Amino acid sequence: MARNGFFGVRNAHVARLNDENTFKYEKPIHIPGTVEIKIAPSIEQSTSHGDNEPWLDKYQDNGGTITWSLYDIESTPELRALLADIIGFDIDAKGRLLATSGKPPKPFAFMCEQPGHVVGKRRCIYRCACKPASVDAKTLEEKPDITQLDYEITFRPVTLPTGWRGSYIDTYGDIEGYDKFFEEVDITVTPKPNSEAV
Repeated sequence: MARNGFFGVRNAHVARLNDENTFKYEKPIHIPGTVEIKIAPSIEQSTSHGDNEPWLDKYQDNGGTITWSLYDIESTPELRALLADIIGFDIDAKGRLLATSGKPPKPFAFMCEQPGHVVGKRRCIYRCACKPASVDAKTLEEKPDITQLDYEITFRPVTLPTGWRGSYIDTYGDIEGYDKFFEEVDITVTPKPNSEAV
């Protein structure tokens, strides 16, 4: 069996979620300049005890958090409009970004790719919400460091129209449709019946 490994990250995409009842997404938009993505699922486990032994094990999927570090999501009017939507800001008539108070951020799907030595992986996280970026801007010294933008994103489980409940899907380079993954958010996923599981 060939040995695989994942290298880096690229192809970050955002797809606005326009209708949470029908899971109607807009076409995914590519966001250039991703530096790092940290994904931390939140799974809680609780064990109840009775008769001096474990009685019930309960698992709860609470979604999780993402730290998305990148260089650019503000270089074009289109990207600024997307940014305003997903962090709950506004754009004025001149095209300026307004840090509006009290406006909820628009939910979205977050998609990205990890190239692989043999097989790459692409992930779609279905229901995300984003806070404005934290920025650590420093004076230039001897080298022109680019300011990195860090966005804190939370995600939670959803129930898709197929009845499947979960937070995200992963697909791999040896699976049909991998080359079209970023064309749309796939909401038709469902587990195989147990009898067909590999």
